Amino acid sequence: MAQGDKLKGLKGAVVPLLMISIWWGLAHAKFFPDYLCPMPEKVIGTAIRLYASGELVFNVKMSLFRVISGFAIGAGIGFILGAGMGFFRIIEKTVGPFFHAFRQVPLLGWVPLIVLWAGIGEAGKIVLIALGASYPVAMNTFQGIRSVKKEFIEVARVFEFSNRRLLAAVILPSALPEILTGLRLALSKSWMMVVGAEIFIAANGGIGDMMWDARDRFHMDIVMVGFILIGCIGFLLNQGILWVEEYSLGWRKTFEKG
Repeated sequence: MAQGDKLKGLKGAVVPLLMISIWWGLAHAKFFPDYLCPMPEKVIGTAIRLYASGELVFNVKMSLFRVISGFAIGAGIGFILGAGMGFFRIIEKTVGPFFHAFRQVPLLGWVPLIVLWAGIGEAGKIVLIALGASYPVAMNTFQGIRSVKKEFIEVARVFEFSNRRLLAAVILPSALPEILTGLRLALSKSWMMVVGAEIFIAANGGIGDMMWDARDRFHMDIVMVGFILIGCIGFLLNQGILWVEEYSLGWRKTFEKG
């Protein structure tokens, strides 16, 4: 690992360590009651106990299943919708206004309708997550396709590219950075939405359900375990898709160096 990467890693650890230190100090100074601010060592012990019992693993699996399912469905729908609006002006003019109007509605505002249409089972939660994931993918796909330089398309037409080859060799590679950014935003939003879906739509398991149940019983140590877990898993998901983005766009760096 390069020296610069080590320094970046150390800098990135400063804020988390500072926050943990403040938390430890406040908890041990009894600045807040124990049921509002549990000690860090108690939270660690609770996490170990929940893991050993299998409860933590079960809840994480349930949340990840909902996120992956909702993200896959929403990203697929968003890509088709964004590509349709990007390629065809008629779709943009007819579907675009409705799309832009609906995306102004807060996602949790859809909960009553989703519960009526899809019920309170797994389908309702996945639909809500898919809805949140579809917006950024659709918008970024649309913007990516529309931002392709006309000169590239004109050169491809000169070489008599078919529509399929034009799409595969020119349009999609040019729009790929925007599409990948949309996917990253969609995955992030999906992970954030799963907690809301598990809280507002009756859930059988999941991190959000675990936290909500613990809140009702004033078990703040369990709430803190869920809170920290959400942040860590969200960070790992974001880093994973950043790696995919860097790998997929590696050809651009080679092209720029050349």
